[in-house]
This record gives sequence, structure tokens and C-alpha cells, in this order.
Amino acid sequence: MPKTILIFADGTGQAGGVRPDQQLSNVYKLFRATRVGPDSAIDPKRQVAFYDPGLGTATAAGRVRLNAWQRLKSLAGLACGLGFSRNVVDCYEAILKRYEPGDRIFLFGFSRGGYTVRCVANVLNLCGVPTGDGRGGPLPRAGRALRAIAEEAVTRVYEHGAGHPRERFEFQREAIARRFRRKYAAGDDPHHGDAHPEFVGVFDAVAALGLPLPTRMLLILAGLLVSLMAAIAIGAASESWLGGGGWIAFAATLAALGLGVAAAYLKATLRYASADVRGDGPRFHLALWNSEHYDRLLDPRIAQVRHALAIDENRRQFGRVTWGGSGNRQQVEEGRFQQRWFAGNHSDIGGSYPEDESRLSDIALAWMVDELETLPQPIQLDRSKLRLYPDACGLQHCEIFAQRQRHPWLSRIAAWPRAARAPGPDLDPSVRERLQAQSVTICDRKTAYRPDALKRHRGLEMYYPQASADAPAAAASQASAP
Repeated sequence: MPKTILIFADGTGQAGGVRPDQQLSNVYKLFRATRVGPDSAIDPKRQVAFYDPGLGTATAAGRVRLNAWQRLKSLAGLACGLGFSRNVVDCYEAILKRYEPGDRIFLFGFSRGGYTVRCVANVLNLCGVPTGDGRGGPLPRAGRALRAIAEEAVTRVYEHGAGHPRERFEFQREAIARRFRRKYAAGDDPHHGDAHPEFVGVFDAVAALGLPLPTRMLLILAGLLVSLMAAIAIGAASESWLGGGGWIAFAATLAALGLGVAAAYLKATLRYASADVRGDGPRFHLALWNSEHYDRLLDPRIAQVRHALAIDENRRQFGRVTWGGSGNRQQVEEGRFQQRWFAGNHSDIGGSYPEDESRLSDIALAWMVDELETLPQPIQLDRSKLRLYPDACGLQHCEIFAQRQRHPWLSRIAAWPRAARAPGPDLDPSVRERLQAQSVTICDRKTAYRPDALKRHRGLEMYYPQASADAPAAAASQASAP
């Protein structure tokens, strides 16, 4: 009997279930309400769920606790923009382990996890679900062999051309994908993989694939300083123990460290196109997701897409990644693709604040659950595990303010650059309710909710009388300008 496979990808630093009492994202809350378990009535023959925690460092609030080596790898990956691929591979591998023909695939994510599942959808578009091992045998359902196939699909097929304009490597990527599908028996369609998601639901998806530039530069400089100190220490020890040759040991150590870092970087990013797939594109290139040329493709075969967006998130690093775009403009059926805007910052939509401060994120989660339950074939979901108390007048957070309070010194040298969002027309009804309230709590003060992002929004002029009064004067000034 066909089943439903649910994949949940959380945001950076988020890992639900680590402690009995912790700050949970909406993605983990939804996973908890849909998973199989001893306290769940969900039939594993009908539905299975996989949760992938976000990559990041530990906090005292109950998120992932990493050892020193894992913490170093995580920070290095964030600083250089690496590390994102692992999450995509995790989710794609989970599908390969569980998928049988006829199964439905649902993808959910928050923050960078939201962008992760968008990428997983496009890995399926290119590579499908293999049924063979590439050597004439069946697909392995676990272990290193399966992991290697998932890594090949993500890093060698999907990420071919990553960080470059899509059209420049489109021909090569499609040719490599066809070769992958033939090798691993992933369907007969010459244009697409043999599987696609039925539903994609994301909470404020962003492609923040690295740390802010000031923080990134500090970490890179710190790494260089540590390498230099290690080389000096080895050189000094050689001078003391061997009675000479200290500077030679110093230079050799520094060179070895540099070569090791360069080799690791090239192994992760260097891509090669053989003659049969090259076309007019280059033979070699470096593939690395960065702050531009994100993957915006929306597979037209996906039946339903839902995206909850934050009106009040103004960190430039957390700018939203639009769907579609140059080179892949799909006609989206009305009602199939819905983006709804909610009051609050990034985690006021995706969750992860203390439960008594999560009334705004409950609004977005309630909307997503309602959308799932109105599908022609809804998933199994235990609402009693959610306990939602949505409130349009709930506390609104600000991470820029929080950073200043936690690390005043850091804010002076590595503050979040700001960039306001431009909300679309589809505002949640709770936004108007919040605008009508006399005052709400925003960070450390009570005030009327009047975000600059909505100042020019059609239909909200009555809440911004000064902006409405200034508009005719501005228009007249522009009309009289030479």
C-alpha cells in the first residue's frame, strides 16, 4: 500500500527533541505531531517521517550540543559557505531509504531548512529516486553505498554550476542528470526524475548559507592566526629539540597547513565536465553556493506549495529567496502556490522562542496545519501534540536588538546589515488585527504596530495617515521634475 513520506529540515542551530524542555521550531512541532512513536496512533504502513536538525553551534537554550571538533567544523563550514550540502544529502538519502513506487513525498522546512527542502525538491527533479546501485544490482537501502549515491546526486549533479548564473551550466547539469538516471535506473523520462514532492511547506525560507561578512572575516583571520601560532610552536620545538632547523620546520608546517586547507576546499568545490556533457560550457569550475545565484526553480509538477513569510525580518542576511526567476519562469496555477505574510521577525514565523513567547509563531503554524488538513488526501496529524494558542497581539522579537543586549562589543564590529522586505499582497488576517490594536509588545517596548514594510501597502493607508498625506506631494514633485 502506498505511504506518505514526510521530510522535515530545521534551521541553523535547531535540533528539537534533544532535551525534554527546550525551545522548539514549528518544523519540529509539526514533525512531533506526524511521526510514528509509542505515544502516536499513526500507522507506519501509511506514513513515516524524518527530521533533519539544522547545522549550527550549541546554546544554553537546548539546541544541538556539539563537541569541540564538531563545533570547529561547523563554524568553518558556515564561515566559508560550506556545510549546506550535508543537510540536502541527509534529506535525499532519507527519501531513498523509504521510497516505494506510488509513495507521496511531503517536504517541510524552516529558515535555511526551508531552502534545504526546496533544493531537495530540485534534486528529485534532476535525479529522481534510483532503483539500482549503478553496477546491475538493486539499490542498497542503507549504509555507505546508499550514502555515496545520495552524495553523488547532490554534489556532482545538482550542485554542478552552484553559485553561477543558472543558464551558464544548464546544459551540462541536465546532461549529467540524464547520465545519473540511466546509471541508477531512475525512470525513463528524458527531462525529469521519476519522483517529485506532492507538497512543499516552508516557514520563512532563507538561503543564509554563510555567516555575515564581518563575522566570516573574523573567523577566517582567527583560523589563519591559529595556523601561524601552530607553525611557530613546531618551529620553536624543532629548534630546541633538534638543535637547529627551526625555521625550516616552521615553513614546512605552514606550507603543509596551507596545502591541506586548499586541497580540502578544492575537493569540496572543484567540478569537471567531461567532453560528452560539456557543450559550450567550461571544463572546470568552482561550485559553491554564495550570496547570489540561488536556486529559484519551482518544479511545475509539485501539486501544492505553501510559504509563510515574515513581514518584520530586516536582517539583510535573512532576505527571502523568491521562487522561479530568470531562465525558469513557470506558469503557476492559482491556488497551488500560496505565499502568506505574517507579523513578526524570522523566528516569530518559524518558531524556536520560549513557549510563553510563541503566540505569533503559533499563527503561522496553525495556518500551515489548516492547509494540510484541507488537501484532498490529508496527511495523518495529531493536533493534540500541537497545543496552539495563536494571538495577533503576541510578543514580537528582534534579533538585532537581542544581539546588542547579549554582545554589545560584537555589535560594534560585526552588526547585522539591515534590509527591509517588501511584503506581497497576501497578508494573513492576523496582520490587520494587529494593526487595529492600540498597542502591542515589540522587543522592549509597547507601541502601535506600524512596520515600515507596510507603509505603502495597498489597503492599509488608514493606518499610515502621514504616509498617505505625503504621497500626493511626492507624486506632484516627481511630475514637475525636469
